[in-house]
Amino acid sequence: MQTFNWTQFKAQLAQKLVEPLPGSTAHERMLPAFRAVNSLNVSDDARESGVLLLLYPDQQRTHLVLIQRSNDGGSHSGQIALPGGKREMSDRDIVHTALREANEEISLDPENVEIAGQLSPLFVSVSNFLIRPVIAFAAAKPQLHKSDYEVARILYADLEDLFASRKTERIIIPSKGDNMFWEAPVYKLDAATVVWGATAMILSELELLYETISI
Repeated sequence: MQTFNWTQFKAQLAQKLVEPLPGSTAHERMLPAFRAVNSLNVSDDARESGVLLLLYPDQQRTHLVLIQRSNDGGSHSGQIALPGGKREMSDRDIVHTALREANEEISLDPENVEIAGQLSPLFVSVSNFLIRPVIAFAAAKPQLHKSDYEVARILYADLEDLFASRKTERIIIPSKGDNMFWEAPVYKLDAATVVWGATAMILSELELLYETISI
């Protein structure tokens, strides 16, 4: 994109979200060979989760909010992720789930965002979660504060730089025994920080849509 018009960008992306989406074509680009992740074959007892892709304009470019999970010893400890989590019985819908979780994790005020739509759902068989990504817009860089219990830090990524960083790299997978080293497709936030797995697969679909926007 040669020029930047936030209003036009929002309108074009929102329109693309109601058209056929790349789905598994995008997900498979970032699928680690050692991970069992499937977009389509959803188990009958899969649990729903909602994650939020919060986009905002800054210095004539589009940015995205990411988080680093706290080192709590869990299976996703320390990983780069999107704000979000499991759908609760009290949630009205998956948008409510994503906004509630973002409020809990990074103090996002849901009144300050505009919902654009959803990307394709992604089923992660290893955790039995059906992830539904929700895209939202903020008018400017949001004022956020992390939950010390759930979030180690909040990250702000320039979309063009993030998508340009896509590559295959050796990553460390923590395990109860010795750590494992695998080659996996990643997005690089900096020399020491990578996005991989389900989060990278979701971002891959956003990247394919982003590439088709002209403003």
